[in-house]
Amino acid sequence: MKERGLTDETIKEFRLGFAPNDWESLSMYLQKCGYFEKDIIDAGLAIKRSAESGRVGVYDRFRSRIMFPITDISNQVVGFTARVFEPPSPKSAQVGLAKSGESMAKYVNTPQTLIYDKSRVLYGLSKAKLDIKKSDRCILVEGNMDALMSYQAGVHNVVASSGTALTSTHLRLLQRYTKNLGFCFDTDQAGAMATRRGIGLALAQQFNISILEIKDPECKDPADYVKKYGPKWSEVADSAKPVINYYFDRARSSYNPTSAESKTQIISAVAPFIKRLSANVERAHWVSQLASLLRVPEQAVLADITNSKDDLDQYARESSEEVVKVATASIEKGSPDAINEMLLSVVLKNPSLFVEETHKLESDLLDSRTIAIMRQIADEPQPFDFKTFVARLNSEEALQLEFAYLRSQELWQDFTDDKLKLEFNNLISTVRRRAISVRLTNLQFDVKEAEIAKDNQRLTQLASEFNELARQLTLTNYSYGQVQKNQESTKAKKEESPDQVKVETKTENQTGEVF
Repeated sequence: MKERGLTDETIKEFRLGFAPNDWESLSMYLQKCGYFEKDIIDAGLAIKRSAESGRVGVYDRFRSRIMFPITDISNQVVGFTARVFEPPSPKSAQVGLAKSGESMAKYVNTPQTLIYDKSRVLYGLSKAKLDIKKSDRCILVEGNMDALMSYQAGVHNVVASSGTALTSTHLRLLQRYTKNLGFCFDTDQAGAMATRRGIGLALAQQFNISILEIKDPECKDPADYVKKYGPKWSEVADSAKPVINYYFDRARSSYNPTSAESKTQIISAVAPFIKRLSANVERAHWVSQLASLLRVPEQAVLADITNSKDDLDQYARESSEEVVKVATASIEKGSPDAINEMLLSVVLKNPSLFVEETHKLESDLLDSRTIAIMRQIADEPQPFDFKTFVARLNSEEALQLEFAYLRSQELWQDFTDDKLKLEFNNLISTVRRRAISVRLTNLQFDVKEAEIAKDNQRLTQLASEFNELARQLTLTNYSYGQVQKNQESTKAKKEESPDQVKVETKTENQTGEVF
């Protein structure tokens, strides 16, 4: 680790470690501590031996590897990324390794578990979140070492996708802290493709995007650059270019003025970004820049931009499809998701506030287990004793609640009762909007089927349902904004004269109960 440029302080702060070159050391240790084999397997730390091996039991997933603990937003360890250190000891015959299909991958990650979902965890976010909020910007890198070395060089507002593909869920997580995102993925072809895909997903979620450019050909990633230049990494971070400038400059550097194909390639590289500009003045500026570079009329440039293929559109569709997929799975199958956890955490902060709200919730709006637990919590004697309550639950429910409780202590620690109610109402409004949006999406397919079948009666029914859902969505969007507006208005009035707003505050709470 020191050869890669890490200091003792960084190694200690990020709790880096080592899995010994042994097949059973961790599994045996955990069993001695009282854990069952199933617990160890479910946590992603061990693998069940295959029947062909002739042996029973489990063997360690991580062997002879540098260990990078992965933490959730509350800084609780939920998994590991493990980098190979040297080949494991030659005992594969004892565990059936050759037959199990396991290979010596450079990196091995904890698999999907009850507490680790790689699409919802970003490496380093638990440490970087305050710096991201403070700077109103997040730098997104590819590997754990990139994040560690950046942090070590003084640029702390950095997170890593940890070798997995960036997802829309990752981006929604970052939206809590900033709308400004800087990309610095590896400079190889795979890194360029990952950057382009990430930009497409981020644009679909209205991020402001910039690119950090590593100009030293000997440095393929931020870790290499920091190892070579140290604190100069902050200059690279500060000089990031807006995404359209980056792709324009890159296209211009390879431009061949005598080649018609080269001119087409430049327009293709920049057109998707120009199309997404909302300001006419800014769009006109880039059309003028292209016309000047290519020495062609602006009308010709504008026409080619309009007709050019938008390669980023596929990522916008991917983002939309992922949202629908997650929402459908959550609503139709009743699986817990982030909003369920957030609602639980709000209720856990002050259960007595939400007795009426939890009992008024429609049974099909959230995961049934979440609604049941929220109602139980709200009905508990006050003051609420979390330890006593969680002891009565089964292990899976208890685990879900433990994490929700940790989040409640971190996220809502300075929130007043009014703000807690506002967050609760906003989350419920979000769930309602999501449920309506999913149904509207499904209606589109129903309409197409009815059109193909020329079923006019069915089309009339679907049109009526569509109009009703659209009306509900409008009301829900209005309600969501109105709660925020009421809250801001009440706060302003309280600052002027606390005695004059007692009636308004009561009205606001009654309005909130409608959601």
